[in-house]
Amino acid sequence: MHAFLWVIGLGTLSMSVALWGAEMPASFHYPVLAAWVALMGWLFYATLRCSTVADIKAIHARGMVKRRRLAWEDIQDIRAEVNPASAVQSGAPNVLVHAYGRDGSKVLLPFVDDVHVNVERELGLLLDSWVELRGEDWAPDPQAAVLIDRRDARQAALMMGFAAVMLAFIPLTVLMLLPLFVDMPEWLESVLNPFTVMGVGAPLIFALTAIASYRSRRPSG
Repeated sequence: MHAFLWVIGLGTLSMSVALWGAEMPASFHYPVLAAWVALMGWLFYATLRCSTVADIKAIHARGMVKRRRLAWEDIQDIRAEVNPASAVQSGAPNVLVHAYGRDGSKVLLPFVDDVHVNVERELGLLLDSWVELRGEDWAPDPQAAVLIDRRDARQAALMMGFAAVMLAFIPLTVLMLLPLFVDMPEWLESVLNPFTVMGVGAPLIFALTAIASYRSRRPSG
């Protein structure tokens, strides 16, 4: 939380310096700065309200925007999963815990991560509680399992698409710069212009990779 306050403070200071350094009327500076402070204040308040609470009837996950209630009997699974954002975001949790609902929804359990708790211990407690409180006649919902698998396939497809674009960035850059060093037909030079290579090539690589990944992972049913 102290780190978040430092981010808000430094961000507000940077915003103030940028505004006063810009050639804009003072009447524009104050509304923008006030809006920035209001946004940061809301983010701080919303973060403080985030929580995961379990009682005898359900898990209550309060996020920054909305609150979810998952009755124990409606939960299909509770999993600890790698957080993809941790690879590019300093201080982000490496492991997050999600609960899966009967409708196939994937609900993040705030603060149940490897930064704030012992994930193995907390996940074990949640799983034990789920087994005990979901009812003796509980059985997995086959339709929910299909929806969850499809969601996982979509998420994996997006990650594969982004990874493919990152891997293709250097080859695409080489193609884009090739006309500067190699004589080639005029039509080929027009094809290898920056807009075509990056504006069309990168999205095409993303789309083809994501579609292929999803089709290979998509469950039947």
